[in-house]
Amino acid sequence: MNILLQESTRITAFAKTELEKYLTRMGYPDFSITLGVADLTAYGLEAPANPVLDDQYYIHVTEEGGCILGSNERSVLLGVYRYLTLIGCAFLRPGTQHEIVPVKTKLKDFTAEEAHAASLRHRGVCLEGACSIDTILEFIDYLPKAGYNSFFLQFKYPYTFLERYYSHRSNPLMPSQPWTMKDSERIMEAFDEAQQSRGLLQHRVGHGWTSAALGCEATGWDSEEKDFTDEVRARIAMLNGKRELFYGVPTNTNLCLSNPDARKAYADAVIDYAKENPSCNYLHLWLADGTNNSCECENCRKAKDGRDLRPSDHYVTLMNEIDARLTDMGSDMKLVMLVYLDLLWAPLMNTIQNPDRFVLMFAPISRSFESSFADVKELPEAPEFKLNHLQYPHDVEYNLRFLKDWQDMTHCSDCFDYDYYMGRAHYSDPTYVNLSRIIAGDMQNQKAFGINGINSCQELRAHSPNGLANHIMGLFSMNTELDFGTEAAAYYDNCYGADGGKVLDLLSRLSDCFRMDYVMRMQPAERPDLVELLKGTEPLLQEISALINDHAPVAYKAQEHMWQELQFTVDYTRVYAKMVTLRLTGRQEEAAKVFEEEYMPLCRMHELKDESLDLYRIDEIVRRAITGPQASFVV
Repeated sequence: MNILLQESTRITAFAKTELEKYLTRMGYPDFSITLGVADLTAYGLEAPANPVLDDQYYIHVTEEGGCILGSNERSVLLGVYRYLTLIGCAFLRPGTQHEIVPVKTKLKDFTAEEAHAASLRHRGVCLEGACSIDTILEFIDYLPKAGYNSFFLQFKYPYTFLERYYSHRSNPLMPSQPWTMKDSERIMEAFDEAQQSRGLLQHRVGHGWTSAALGCEATGWDSEEKDFTDEVRARIAMLNGKRELFYGVPTNTNLCLSNPDARKAYADAVIDYAKENPSCNYLHLWLADGTNNSCECENCRKAKDGRDLRPSDHYVTLMNEIDARLTDMGSDMKLVMLVYLDLLWAPLMNTIQNPDRFVLMFAPISRSFESSFADVKELPEAPEFKLNHLQYPHDVEYNLRFLKDWQDMTHCSDCFDYDYYMGRAHYSDPTYVNLSRIIAGDMQNQKAFGINGINSCQELRAHSPNGLANHIMGLFSMNTELDFGTEAAAYYDNCYGADGGKVLDLLSRLSDCFRMDYVMRMQPAERPDLVELLKGTEPLLQEISALINDHAPVAYKAQEHMWQELQFTVDYTRVYAKMVTLRLTGRQEEAAKVFEEEYMPLCRMHELKDESLDLYRIDEIVRRAITGPQASFVV
């Protein structure tokens, strides 16, 4: 075996090493393969709109050898992993222990041919929840194997996500370890190296800019006590006549954006970061988290042409000022502009001066996951804007109307969906099957709404019973022409062997027993009609248990593990269905008791064996749905 490089760079050298590693494990075929960057129009592909951002690959390997070419260095690596998939490898979930690498004895088994251009430009994941160092590094390693091309580390440093994990506040069975901001700063080098060696596009920061403008630490969503000078206090958004931290949380505190000094403080922090981090491809410029927390001062509300200005008008002014400063310093860094919560309502007066600099990030955090973009036939008028008295619609079509208004007003041609499939909704569907179906439908219909990809805000640990949702999102963002049923069946065959089809059938039927919006608190807390659906879970769980006890033999350890995880899914779903049934029928105290005495202990014990679920987020999200008040959407 001889792997040749047209040009050796950091990324192509990594691609070579990866190909050699897997082909050696598969049988060390006696041929040569050349890797390189090329113009792929000669192989039937159209010229990419942007060769740096848009991924294409060409695979041509015969019994005599061949080539794997890409439109850029990252695409070469994507082509390598796609070639390995075509000849039988499977990357079921993050971690090499969850990979299938078959042994091949004939050269014809190593042949493959495919030319493909990625359907969507943006194919990435943003970390959430509680993450260990290994969790993050394994996920970065998994991303290009599954077709993704980018990764987003929130805040300047991902301190809050690492500290949540190592403190193990939600799992006393695991020892607590101290984790500091200095630890987070130190580990960034390893995260950077992992991304850069794979050519992954780097998304950075997002949260924290408004906090930085106020001189706060902004390491997460914790409260902070701070004395402000009069000058700095004047930068804080005025609510109810006062300028103070929003419920004491800097990250949730907006600025008075009609104040030039507040905008300059924000812009100064951005420019400093851009100078210090030139490897960042997409710098996210967000306002505060939280809802109905925009400035109410006279200047921020000042009417023009009989209409009050919106927070988005001031936000666009800020974006233009930052763009001008980046242009002066010669930076071509892309800026990601937020369409989220109070900023869902598009500006009325102001527009972007340099649309090529900006990418719209559509973040419909209040959306329902009971329907996909495929179900939207027409866009209604946007709900009325009432400053700090906003109601956030759940219907997908209303959220898409917000995006259309932004696109019309700013003329930004690039846009991606920043969605929350595995940020909350997956806890309502213990199988992930119907959730994955929604993901596929969204990916296949994004272009109809001017969207060009996904950056998934999610727990990195979302692999119980398996990694179908992450697999489908990567696969369908790479190729929107695929069929969900076919791809889900192929994935299940890889996970469970000869009985994969039976498992998929049972979990599909089990998925129909649940409603994803329940844990999102978009449904009333008491829904007797949903109890009828939940009654169907027990017979299915018994069928799954019988199959687990008598399934066909499997060939790989990764598949053995999948069957073991499926047994946990049976136990988990039984307790979850019991708990939700009690909540739906008004027996909240009993439901809360099941949560504390059965549900959480089961999850804690499982985390000792397999970190396929995020205990921190379960303790936060599911607890709130079970023990909290009647339905009211909470960010």
